[in-house]
Amino acid sequence: MRLTLRTMLAYLDDVLDPADAETLKKKIEESDFASGLVARIRGVLKKLRMDAPKLDGKGMGNDANTVAEYLDSALTQDRVAEFERVCLESDKHLSEAASCHQILTIVLGKAADVPPDLRERIYVLGNPDRAQAHAAQGASAAAPDASLVPPPAPAGNGKPVQPPAPLEVPEYLRAGRSSSVWPLFGFTAATLLLGLVALRALGPFDKNHPVAKLFAGQPVVAEVPSAPPAPSDITPKAEEKTAATATDTAPAATDTAPSAPVTPAPAENVAATPTAPNTATDVPPSESPDKSSPDKVIVAAPVAPTPSVPETPDTTIPPVPPPAVAVTPKLPTPKLPSSTEAPRPKPADVGRYTSDGQLMATLDPNDGLWYVKQPQEILSAGERLVVLPPYRPQLALPSAVQLNFAGEASLRMEEPDENRIPRVSVAYGRFLAATAGKAGAQVQLDLSGVKGQLTLVDADSVLAIKVARWVPPGEDPEAAPGLLVIEMYNANGRASWQQGETKVDIPARHVHVYVGTDPPETHGPFFSPDWIDSKSIKTIDRDAAIALEKLVDFERPLNLSLQELTTKERHVRSLAARCQAALGEFEPILRELSDGNQYSFWPSEFDALQQALSRSPETAAKVRQTLSLLRSVDGKEMYRLLWGYSEEQLAQGAVGTLVKLLEHEQMDVRVLAYSNLVSITGVWGFYRAERSPALNKTAIQNWKDRKDKNTIIYRLPPSPLDTYKPINAPGAEAKTGGKG
Repeated sequence: MRLTLRTMLAYLDDVLDPADAETLKKKIEESDFASGLVARIRGVLKKLRMDAPKLDGKGMGNDANTVAEYLDSALTQDRVAEFERVCLESDKHLSEAASCHQILTIVLGKAADVPPDLRERIYVLGNPDRAQAHAAQGASAAAPDASLVPPPAPAGNGKPVQPPAPLEVPEYLRAGRSSSVWPLFGFTAATLLLGLVALRALGPFDKNHPVAKLFAGQPVVAEVPSAPPAPSDITPKAEEKTAATATDTAPAATDTAPSAPVTPAPAENVAATPTAPNTATDVPPSESPDKSSPDKVIVAAPVAPTPSVPETPDTTIPPVPPPAVAVTPKLPTPKLPSSTEAPRPKPADVGRYTSDGQLMATLDPNDGLWYVKQPQEILSAGERLVVLPPYRPQLALPSAVQLNFAGEASLRMEEPDENRIPRVSVAYGRFLAATAGKAGAQVQLDLSGVKGQLTLVDADSVLAIKVARWVPPGEDPEAAPGLLVIEMYNANGRASWQQGETKVDIPARHVHVYVGTDPPETHGPFFSPDWIDSKSIKTIDRDAAIALEKLVDFERPLNLSLQELTTKERHVRSLAARCQAALGEFEPILRELSDGNQYSFWPSEFDALQQALSRSPETAAKVRQTLSLLRSVDGKEMYRLLWGYSEEQLAQGAVGTLVKLLEHEQMDVRVLAYSNLVSITGVWGFYRAERSPALNKTAIQNWKDRKDKNTIIYRLPPSPLDTYKPINAPGAEAKTGGKG
């Protein structure tokens, strides 16, 4: 059996013979392309809000007749390859073909169950003469005497209406006339239910139930109503009168010796007689209790222990045996929750979100979905937050410290320490730590594992902090977690950073840096990095941020709102895709690379993808998996382009690979290759990745000339640190780093 798209759909819907299915399974396991296509088909079938071709679409893949002919194996062989190519290049058409095949499998595999009356009514629709004759035929069948039915009235042309021809039932519908097993199932269930009700009426379902005793081999003892007690000189106590079972009372005192005491008979050896009295007067005093008549009933009950009576010389008066007392079993007392058990504490309030017009995502622990943080909303301990690009939200802490984030970031609010100093964990991102006019404001920070306490000494102190992980260009981002990089730039006033017992004062205009496991260093003075000022945001991103914030629904999950916004204007669509990438959804931003209308936003999207790879190996693996689903053919090559290239790799031939990929037939591959060349050289040239290679011959030739002249090299060597412009001051140390 050939490994084609149609046979793979049949395999996934389990309609192949077992032998063919096993053969096809082996072929799929041996082929990376086939395995990736199977995973991609399953992915598009589960995807929500998948777009579908128009009902009146034309052309290969859009025409519903073409899909039907392909699934029915009626499409000509020369068009099959073209149709499968359309499906492989478009998730929309692949989902259409797979969904239709799945629906047909379900429908054709189950016989249609149509009532006969409805079937006959449908057959005569659209034919008034047949409908009238069918109605007349039904009336004649219901009449008591067929001879009373008048002959058919003549039609408008004077000819009588002929009775309808016998209706032909299609073969594929005849299976629906078979009887159903549901009525039998319902009758059986009702019978079982009535039986359970009848058994419950005999008593509770326990070991004393008559049916339980019958299966246990015990005789069923009928309950005998006790007769009123005989007169006696001994008046029973009030609680004795309420005993459930009767007992033998002691005989009156006489001059003769009392008879032997009566031994209660075992319950299993007792015969029940409804009319037998249950008093001691039925036994003559001259007879032994062992010779009592078998029709007398003796019901034994547990006897409560009594204190022993000392023996006396006078035995003329026998001791009165204690009456039998019915013992009521003690029910177990339900265990109530301890009153000392404290309820689960409510998460502590550790700050407030004070921004308007910004977007910050908060993770709901109940449903695991992201929602928009409401303005002026309280921050709780343990709350996980994500800042979306390019927004700059602000958090106010109880210690008068304000954290103003700049762009994409991930953080978690923590419980304050014993001194009520707020604590915040930042996994990655850039932010400003300032005071609300209070000198000496403090906050404890966990910067991706580096913990310390920040003190803003002056009332106007401002410290700019960057936390990131740096993966050198050309290295596999899944192989290692990357190099931790922390930069603390003192933009104004005095600030100190205490890590353990070590306290460092960071002078104004200086930067305190951590790079990997190396000891931290302080350098400066430098001018402020560009990202500190909100004016560094591109105008197009600022406009898109304003528009997107107004379109987001604060009451619905943020992921759903962002997905719906991917159909809006180009700038809103691009920003929504980048925001989804910040939340871990990479399909929208990868699709942007295949849309020629989005060429203005490709550089920002390329940077967002590279930053995602450096977050963690898990995030990089998710990007790779998404690429394999979207682009099973070129996914590996595109993933490698996102790594970048080191200087050594460029010298060993990677430059030629990048220039050659500028002529690739797929647009997204050309976009990634061109983005690498621009990132390395800083030269844009006249190349347009959205155009076909035939229209880019001149620009491609220019890049080939640069390759031959060995001018495709890094403008600045790759460095984990941002670029800092030194201040020209006497004795100032000039130290800069390349863009990481």
